[in-house]
Amino acid sequence: MKLHAMLLAGAFALPALGADDPAAASFAWRATLDTSGQSGLVRLPLPAEALARLQTRNAADLRVFDASGAPVAFAFATPPQPSAAPRQETGAFRALPLYAAPAGAAAPKGTLQMRVQQDGQQQSVWVQLGEGNSGATKPAAQRLPAVLFDTRAQKDAVSGFVVRAQLPANVPVAVTLSTSPDLASWTPLPVRGRLYRFEGEGAPVNDQLELSAPVQLQDRYLRLEWAGQEGIAVESVAGLLAAALAQREQPALTLPAGIADGPNAVEWQLGFATPIARVELTTARDNTLLPVRILGRNEASEPWRLLANTLVYRLGAAGQESTNPAAVLYQPSARWLRVEATHGTRLEGVPLTARVRFEPVEVVFAAGSAGPYQVVAGRGATPPAALPIAMLASATTVKVENLPAARIVATQVDAGPATGWWTPWLPRGVDNKTAGLWAVLLAGVLLLGAVAWSLLRQVNAKPGT
Repeated sequence: MKLHAMLLAGAFALPALGADDPAAASFAWRATLDTSGQSGLVRLPLPAEALARLQTRNAADLRVFDASGAPVAFAFATPPQPSAAPRQETGAFRALPLYAAPAGAAAPKGTLQMRVQQDGQQQSVWVQLGEGNSGATKPAAQRLPAVLFDTRAQKDAVSGFVVRAQLPANVPVAVTLSTSPDLASWTPLPVRGRLYRFEGEGAPVNDQLELSAPVQLQDRYLRLEWAGQEGIAVESVAGLLAAALAQREQPALTLPAGIADGPNAVEWQLGFATPIARVELTTARDNTLLPVRILGRNEASEPWRLLANTLVYRLGAAGQESTNPAAVLYQPSARWLRVEATHGTRLEGVPLTARVRFEPVEVVFAAGSAGPYQVVAGRGATPPAALPIAMLASATTVKVENLPAARIVATQVDAGPATGWWTPWLPRGVDNKTAGLWAVLLAGVLLLGAVAWSLLRQVNAKPGT
């Protein structure tokens, strides 16, 4: 009976959690720092590799240690946030249609004739700059896939445009822009993005064009052209004023190849809980256009939740391709990501690369003669230890963003979970650790069953046998 009691106690025993602070070696990611002999508060921008090891949404499993292994007080800070106000729009500029002028024919009365480059050749066109076009437009006039905007009064630099237009459904429209001071000499204006409107609730829509650099439109005209698709009618554009503050650089991490789930979806098991700010989906295949939706979840048993609808494309001649921007996810925490093709398209055969971006985070701590210091990250079931940043900031007259920066000189990363012959047989979303816990639980149940069966045999045994 003593043996049975010991077996029962062993079956229900749980390992005790240490009350002391965890040691640096128990964290999955460890970095040795160079503080350049600084004495006082220093800051360290966390790289994407550290953020991709955190097992808590609020970075509770991050610590700072000195050379002796003693924990160091620290706080989290973020770089100065650019203005959260939305980009301001200029007033709308009305679209003035352009018409082909027949060879040798004079432009209609009340219109202005000019020359533009069309399909690599100079072409004579005409436009009416005043209000109304009905009186100047002849029935035989050929309307061109281009419009003109009088932007001469726009004083502030713009970095993009919002195009108000009627677009054909499910067809991305490539446009080109150019400016001119005299309607004779034209300067191309590099632009990123395409206009599109996909059908269906929540389907991707884009009416913005981004410039590679801010441009001045004062005393200049703007011309917008597109390929000759049917069903396009541009009504007006509004300029997007150039942002006064540059966007903060977001740490980026390229994900390994995803796992296909049929011909229409690809999944990634991330293994971290850090909130995601953006997802960049790209393809190396030329002339590709894929409407997709991005989904996420935190547990394999949870249903997928929609994070974003976007368009993955690479269109245009080699060396001049236009590609899609990153999809904004508004910082959800997701341990699994899934990309699904929509509108009858397939991901099968399309090489897809995914890169996630995080909001930047800095660690602030007091450095001195106890270096070299270590920053570590990635440990389950770790209580938070960070102090409020205001507490550390009150100890110095220097602004947090102006503190000297430490740098990483060496990193050490533990290998991922060990795999075995059984790994390919595990259900989707179940890792080796989870499977091991279930195996221990099953072994405990079998052990209890064996003990119960042994006790039952003893109770039913006849005396003297």
